[in-house]
Amino acid sequence: MKQLEHRVTRDELQHQLLMFQEDIQSKVTDKSEQIRLVKIGVAVVALLTTFMFGRRSGKKNRSIIEIFSDK
Repeated sequence: MKQLEHRVTRDELQHQLLMFQEDIQSKVTDKSEQIRLVKIGVAVVALLTTFMFGRRSGKKNRSIIEIFSDK
């Protein structure tokens, strides 16, 4: 059997690496938009949760003090 030797040239290697880089870059760009939206959603939920727990704890600890003065 005769073996075919194919040497990879610099241009072929560079072309393949550029194609790979473009593919990865497009996937990262698509995912970064989704990740940003998820971060915004988590931040809004965290703020609302903190606000609601803050209001509830404020109501529990509230006390009414009446001051009577003799005039």
